[in-house]
Amino acid sequence: MQQIIVEPGLGEKLSELGNQAVLCDSNGRALGLFSPLTAQPPVQDLQLEPPLSIAQTEELRKTHTGKPLAEILGRLGIQ
Repeated sequence: MQQIIVEPGLGEKLSELGNQAVLCDSNGRALGLFSPLTAQPPVQDLQLEPPLSIAQTEELRKTHTGKPLAEILGRLGIQ
């Protein structure tokens, strides 16, 4: 994910937001959405990339290690 450093004044305005906002240019065109974080951790502490690639996720989906729903419900005493 790309990182953009904003000017201090804009950073202060964004940090004061309590919920999402649409960022617009001077012509009123939407540039994107801003979602404030409840805490302000250092960028290196954020997980910006998914932990698994699409190929790894697809490979995991092929592995069927679960139990049938009827068996799970039976163990929970639900009919």
